Amino acid sequence: MPYHSDTSQAHRTPGETAARAVRVIPAVDLYLGTVTIVARNRTLLFRHPHPQEIAKALARAVRPSTWCEVSRTLTVTVAATGKRDGQPQLFALGGREEA
Repeated sequence: MPYHSDTSQAHRTPGETAARAVRVIPAVDLYLGTVTIVARNRTLLFRHPHPQEIAKALARAVRPSTWCEVSRTLTVTVAATGKRDGQPQLFALGGREEA
């Protein structure tokens, strides 16, 4: 049987590869208003003006959350009526701090 290699990676540019989202388990501190994400062996700490919204979305999550470092976007897919795969909620995180 001939060997068929996967060449899908060969056609991607470095920007496309970097922009891919990774699965994460974010930690939300409601008192401090921070979101901590451990991704690619680094701990990232961000401020968010409404951490309660993120916590509520995480409580209703139906899929793993994803993090896109380039756009600093946390995506939480929540249950939604009429949406079998759920409805993604995007949270733009800013104000990065040292963890």
